[in-house]
Amino acid sequence: MFPELGLIFLIISTVTAVLLSFIPLYASYTKNHYLFSYVKTLTALMTVTISASILCLLISFLLDDFSVAYVANHSNTQLATLYKVAAVWGSHEGSMLFWVVSIAIWGCLIVFSSRYQAPLFIGRMIAILAFVIAGFNLFMLFTSNPFARLLPNFPIEGRDLNPILQDIGLIFHPPMLFLGYVGLTVTFAAAIAALLGGKFTQQHASYLRPWVLMAWVFLTGGNAFGSWWAYNELGWGGWWFWDPVENASFIPWLVATALLHSVVLSHQRSSFKIATLLLCLLAFSLSLLGTFLVRSGIVQSVHAFASDPTRGMSILFLLGVFVCGALTLFALKANLIKSKSDFALISRDTVMLLGNIVLVVAAISVLLGTFYPLLFELLNLGTLSVGAPYFNSIFVPLTFVAVLLMGAAPLIKWQQQSLNRLYPLAGLFIAASLIGVLVAMQTRDGFNPWVWLGATSASWIFFTLGYLVFSLRQQGIAVISQKAAMIIAHFGVAITIIGATAVSNFETQELLRMGPGQGKVVAGYTFVYEDTVDVDAKSYTAIQANIRVTDSSDNFVGYITPQRQTFKTNAMETTQAGIIRNLVRDLYVSSGQQLSETEYLVRISHKPLACWIWIGGLMMMLGGLIAAMSGLYNLRRQQVAATKPLTTAQFAVKEPA
Repeated sequence: MFPELGLIFLIISTVTAVLLSFIPLYASYTKNHYLFSYVKTLTALMTVTISASILCLLISFLLDDFSVAYVANHSNTQLATLYKVAAVWGSHEGSMLFWVVSIAIWGCLIVFSSRYQAPLFIGRMIAILAFVIAGFNLFMLFTSNPFARLLPNFPIEGRDLNPILQDIGLIFHPPMLFLGYVGLTVTFAAAIAALLGGKFTQQHASYLRPWVLMAWVFLTGGNAFGSWWAYNELGWGGWWFWDPVENASFIPWLVATALLHSVVLSHQRSSFKIATLLLCLLAFSLSLLGTFLVRSGIVQSVHAFASDPTRGMSILFLLGVFVCGALTLFALKANLIKSKSDFALISRDTVMLLGNIVLVVAAISVLLGTFYPLLFELLNLGTLSVGAPYFNSIFVPLTFVAVLLMGAAPLIKWQQQSLNRLYPLAGLFIAASLIGVLVAMQTRDGFNPWVWLGATSASWIFFTLGYLVFSLRQQGIAVISQKAAMIIAHFGVAITIIGATAVSNFETQELLRMGPGQGKVVAGYTFVYEDTVDVDAKSYTAIQANIRVTDSSDNFVGYITPQRQTFKTNAMETTQAGIIRNLVRDLYVSSGQQLSETEYLVRISHKPLACWIWIGGLMMMLGGLIAAMSGLYNLRRQQVAATKPLTTAQFAVKEPA
């Protein structure tokens, strides 16, 4: 019963979304306030029905209804309840439904919480969101139905959730990434709404800025938690592999970072409005491109959803409709957008513009490295491998330039900056470079230019932030607190750079043959393999190594217990690393294949400052969240309260169609 109800709710939400995608646009064009009054009702109906649909899917998982193909393929009676909930978005059909539900809820919040002064803008924005929802709903109904039945012959037991996904990372990583994509969908809708109206004002930018920030926060969290998940779960100890599916979420983040700074310029300076709108379109387009990459089956990755070509072609069709339509509208309407362009050559505007250009170039470089091998193979030209050396050689120098501009921007005035006032920045850079040289000389092979880039970048950020706080101290704590969000986020960037530089260049690793009674000293720590035990958990059995760790002074540090797990439902084997963490280093041990009756292949790693990578990510998220909440609060204070419905005449003069 629940699957049928879910499908009915999905169909109702699709019909409602189709209506909602046309009615506000028609009302906007005809200045018909009566039609516009239906927007809230239709938005609520669409949100309630699509939310009821995913609730029916969740109930199907909790009831172990294996007559539903999606449940049968991704659940099991032995699966923990928490993972049954997470399995709702754990694969293709459910994740698409979760994405659409999130868009609907976000749109509903906009409609019911907004007291914005431009109802036409909001109406057009909701219409575009509804159009996107309708497109993906039709995609699910015709090619990826999450409620498809296996009647009359259905299994009495499910195939179980992929063991790699049975981790706390599944609870945080996909939802945050999808919410980031939802935020980019909202910014896309806002950009289309502005282009349809023929103007993009500072008020529009003020309204858009908190939503851009929230999208950026969720994308940051999605990428950070995905990196942390891979580090903990896959057993090879890497935190970033430049995997095509990793890149698919990282590329939109880079463009969203540029968009974040561009919308600030549009809000505060009434400049770069066209660039802001274009970045809104590009960020959403790249998120759809990443969706196509993940779900088309053209790449093999532990992150990718196995899917048939029909789904890939359907997503490619949606990508073409949305992107081509948006870029065509931009080409036709961009000339109507009035933007201030009289900024000085040496000014904060210029620095931020250059920073955005660098970020977009970095995104393009990652995009080319990701898709060029795929295109090369699809054209039957052979196989081509583009790996970490390419990405590092291109991306790291671009990041260094972006960081230099990021540190300098808050210290440069909006207007013409005197060259004499740039001397302190030169001094700060020299000091940061010297620290970079000292750190780079500590590597095993002498001076390492990659370490110099990382250490100089982090030192530069610390010095410029310190100088900024010192310069603002006379203006009082209130002025400093206004910049707290930016300071926290930029500080987080420096922390992540330190962690990434340290673990990439100062890691010590040994691949050993170990058994009971054998030991090895790695990076000053003694690892003694004491014994091997069998573990019998609810969903898997495991061979666990108990390894005792002591430091150079023979003080007990702890036990590390890596496992080789075999899941009962499908006999799939996975590696569960053992990690002892603190702020200074991670001691990381993974257990490999059995080499003899008592000996196993063991990988031992000493990873300095590894946790700083994700601490920095959390700080970036915190800074973005503070800025978003502050923006929403200020926006609420500035909005003119609409205490009674607008008449048709008032509606018409509020904003031109």
